[in-house]
Amino acid sequence: MSTASERVCKSCGESAENKNLDRCSVCVSWFCPDCAHRAYGGRKFCSPECARTYYFHGDDDDDDKDLGTEE
Repeated sequence: MSTASERVCKSCGESAENKNLDRCSVCVSWFCPDCAHRAYGGRKFCSPECARTYYFHGDDDDDDKDLGTEE
């Protein structure tokens, strides 16, 4: 288990000694409340990418279809 001095925010580098850090449920990295990405229902993630992965994991990517770049 890591100590507070080893835990730092993925985005800003703030340590757990100065802020209360949370753990991302997707990539398990640490993030502080100031850098948290809040998604639907108030869930917090370290980034928008992790939020998309959590909610849309396994869904086909419709972006290519909308742009007409589908092969």
